[in-house]
Amino acid sequence: MRSLFSCLLLTFFACGHAKSETKSKTSDPVIDSLTIPAIPEWTDRYADGKQGDVRFFNLSEVMRRFKVDRLGAVEIQNTYRDLTRANPDMAGDKGLMAAVKRVQSGTLESGIDRDELQKAPFIVVFDLDETLYDQYYGGGDKCHSVAYRRSNGKMKYIHMVPGWAETIRSVVEMGGRVVLFSANLDKTTLDNLAQIKLDGQPLTASPLISGIMTNSHLTQQEKTEAPGSPSQPRKGRPVVEPSKDLRHFDPSLERVIIVDDNPLRLFQFQNIRVFKKFHADTYCKTTDPVLKNSYDRAMSVVVAEITETVSYMKANPNTGFKVAYLPYTPLGQTAMTFLMTGQTWTADKARAHLRKNPSIVDKRY
Repeated sequence: MRSLFSCLLLTFFACGHAKSETKSKTSDPVIDSLTIPAIPEWTDRYADGKQGDVRFFNLSEVMRRFKVDRLGAVEIQNTYRDLTRANPDMAGDKGLMAAVKRVQSGTLESGIDRDELQKAPFIVVFDLDETLYDQYYGGGDKCHSVAYRRSNGKMKYIHMVPGWAETIRSVVEMGGRVVLFSANLDKTTLDNLAQIKLDGQPLTASPLISGIMTNSHLTQQEKTEAPGSPSQPRKGRPVVEPSKDLRHFDPSLERVIIVDDNPLRLFQFQNIRVFKKFHADTYCKTTDPVLKNSYDRAMSVVVAEITETVSYMKANPNTGFKVAYLPYTPLGQTAMTFLMTGQTWTADKARAHLRKNPSIVDKRY
């Protein structure tokens, strides 16, 4: 009997604790109705470093409520966080409506031009940390691409991945657009990009960069959002880990890919080019010529893939960028191996067949 009573007490307090963790930070009815319940704090390694009200919005509901597109919805979330970080008194409906007004007036912190991206035949999104550069490594004072003094007086060292500038130039020269998307904090990211120069201009002002997104542009997705619904939540695809949503750049997902070392923050799996993590300390210290050369060539391999993909698109105008690039994605590589081993085909033959029959590639893991 005592054991049963103890279990009941544990169940009662566990349920009560779960509810308290998902309770919103304000009692403002509008923003509360748009807020995705918070995940438990024990799951978030960076919870102690957050400033302002960092809630996640149900972006589908924000789109419906305020008549904005998905890009506008995530910019409302981002702007709301900026406002509450600068002034805690802005938390709640007051800050939400200020964010809505700012975004509806056309002010987007990401700097994205919708028309420019819509006209582009393809868009390549690049992650930053351990993809385009490494900023967390030892020995930066002796081996770096960029060095600057931070506002706290300490030196900051960044090592760019070999070939990064040529990669960005090549994408744009082929007619594509480049967007940068970091899961890191706003200030850290923007401070770094302001110091990294491409053709003499900081990346924050470079005409070759069509937009910059940071931590506050990451999203979560409830099971009631499409393809799910309030009446059919089992059809939903909930996104629990704050992730990068490529629909901000191309709602159809037919013209966009992301080059990223961390697929755990991604969920549109047919649009991913997983990149081997760039470790500056290893790159700077290694005496292994194979490893050094592989780091040196990693980005040029991505350029070669995109170049081949664009050539295929020109020869096959009814095939879009996503489908043409599928053979280079992890799911596409799995399908390629499936065809090559099952039919004893060459890689070229498997690639051609896959592009004509893209349904062979799984949509998710």
